[in-house]
Amino acid sequence: MTEGQAGVPLTSTLAAFPRERTWLLPALRAAQEALGYLPEAALAQVAAHLRVPASEVWGVATGYPELRLAPRGHHHVRVCTGVSCALLGGPALLDAVARRYGVEPGETGADRELTVEAADCFFECAMAPLVEVDGACRGRVTHDDIARLDRWLRDGAAHRHAAADPPAALAPPASASAEAFLDGLATDAETRRRARPSLRLTVQMGACGRAVGAEEALRALRDAIAARGVEAEVVAGACSGMCYAAPSVELARTGWPRALIERAGPAAMPALVDCLAAARSFDTAGLGGLAWSDQPWRGLTPAAGHPFWAGQERVLLARCGVIDPEDLDDALVHGAYRALARALDRPSTEVIESVKASGLQGRGGAFFPTAVKWDACRKAVGGPKYLVVNGEEGEPGIFKDRHLMEGDPHQLLEGALLAAYAAGASRAILYVHGEADLAAARLARAAAQAEAAGIAGDRVLGRDFGCRIELRRGAGGFVLGEETALLESIEGRRAQPRTRPPFPVESGLWGRPTVINNVETLSAIPSIVGRGAAWFARLGTDKAPGTKVFGLSGPIARPGVVEVRGGVTLRALVETIGGGPTGGRRLAGAVVGGPSGTIVPAALLDVAMEPRGQVSPGTGGIVAVPEDASIVEIVKTLLRFNAQESCGKCTPCREGTPRLLEMIDALEGAPAESGHVGRVRELAEAIQQASLCGLGQAAPLALLRALETFPDRFPGAGPP
Repeated sequence: MTEGQAGVPLTSTLAAFPRERTWLLPALRAAQEALGYLPEAALAQVAAHLRVPASEVWGVATGYPELRLAPRGHHHVRVCTGVSCALLGGPALLDAVARRYGVEPGETGADRELTVEAADCFFECAMAPLVEVDGACRGRVTHDDIARLDRWLRDGAAHRHAAADPPAALAPPASASAEAFLDGLATDAETRRRARPSLRLTVQMGACGRAVGAEEALRALRDAIAARGVEAEVVAGACSGMCYAAPSVELARTGWPRALIERAGPAAMPALVDCLAAARSFDTAGLGGLAWSDQPWRGLTPAAGHPFWAGQERVLLARCGVIDPEDLDDALVHGAYRALARALDRPSTEVIESVKASGLQGRGGAFFPTAVKWDACRKAVGGPKYLVVNGEEGEPGIFKDRHLMEGDPHQLLEGALLAAYAAGASRAILYVHGEADLAAARLARAAAQAEAAGIAGDRVLGRDFGCRIELRRGAGGFVLGEETALLESIEGRRAQPRTRPPFPVESGLWGRPTVINNVETLSAIPSIVGRGAAWFARLGTDKAPGTKVFGLSGPIARPGVVEVRGGVTLRALVETIGGGPTGGRRLAGAVVGGPSGTIVPAALLDVAMEPRGQVSPGTGGIVAVPEDASIVEIVKTLLRFNAQESCGKCTPCREGTPRLLEMIDALEGAPAESGHVGRVRELAEAIQQASLCGLGQAAPLALLRALETFPDRFPGAGPP
């Protein structure tokens, strides 16, 4: 029994937080962790401890979807009904769960044993459909799996991805330059690596793999290695992007090509180890996969000829699935922090000029020139200056940033330190979605390792430049994708957009100059600085320089996370790399960009995806829409999310989006000549023009575009 449940005040829980408003959201999260929900008494205690008015604490607590003001059942089952999961049967699974336990969605059983709810997204869309049982996600769920719910409930709460204890501080080597400092760290890391077994087996355990049994596969592999006496290092790694092939195991040994075994569940591990021990081809044991070699290797297909890999250009994803994301040594051996070291031995303005020459545009959806933000912050008056890494990624159907954080956290940290150096920031705040536990744990560990090694902190790589790194967790809320709402959240206020100007680079966090960048944006910086602006720019087109990371999901053969050259087409992404719709169906189009995006019709599948072009890459989420899917239901799902997630600050978004939903339903019974569709368009355009922030302005976009491109799918809509 927790102290709160026993009626004891939350004194010890809240004592960990300084009595400052900025700790309001962390304190509310901690109180909910202790009690299971936030009763009025808990809100009052938080208000008293932080000296924040109780009304404002209530305003913050009610502004985040992950904070609960009422208790739920002893067990909690959530079924995703977002677009990706809905196209693969999510709503039917929700109905089946409700029938099995006699609990209506959104309610708790009379015995308080079980709560059943629909969820907007679990951000593991490549594993759709998904069901979460007591915090643990289960992927690729079928109706037959509903019978397993009792067993899943007995398994108890989800495994917590807690960060390991921080490493002990290392004595920084004396050096004349940042590069010499890093050379010392890398040499020591290589020495430690050579002392390990030559055979290394990496179970790809991103959140996607864990949803389909990667943890069980890891245990089975370790058992098989021990039983057969094979000398090998077994690593809990990250996903390479081949989510469709999970659980998978990557093989590494000097003299071998890089290789990967697909769909390697627990039952396959004894055969895998037998093949390794006897040097047999893997196909003799019924195992398949890929090898990064010119010819087939031990029964594995060459990756260069595989459609999932042949169309990719791996830069940001190059180390994902290859390295141990929790091991600084592994990152250093693979080149981490080399670009940072070179930059620190030169003026900070050179970093800005390099990024400007690369043409890098923000990857959060707005595509604002990255270097312009940095330069404005560097020149702004006042200090200290801040860098905020937006890892909230709260838009359903978008999951590529979590993949980057889980798979290569040191790459993100290096990008953040480079950005801080360029902009003159002395503090970096990593803001991570409240349910992205694995990403947060790996980032926290990476930050602790970097600080202990002298890569972050008061003197970065022995130079005069210092940057402290702090991790903050959100609690849901789509509006946090709007950068000023994110600042409000960090400061301990309700997450709502600020009016601009002033812009954050002039007056941001606590009124100080602040740069806010997306995870993918910062993850690109080390390669730009290390390999050259011209090299990066040539990877794309003039309008879309560099590479772009996408999450592919929906009813396609190969859902996952991919990286391609800028200017790619949807056909190349969905049909070539993704394998096209399952069941031999044709594409009606694809949802690009989640609730702020549109359903791009099949007629535009061959148009280059470029910012502000006819088809924009958006935020990097692609959901394939087969021909037999209901366009109306997809639009309603997107619009319903926008309506539910409105922060409530401005009337057009708060009141207009729910009204639009009602009007879509009314279209079915309205004759084309009634003018009803004209009123729908009129309201949608009013919301676009009058909403305060970009999220509200984009809320009706999917509906407006669908009425133009799919008019026959809307009864009563008539011609566009």
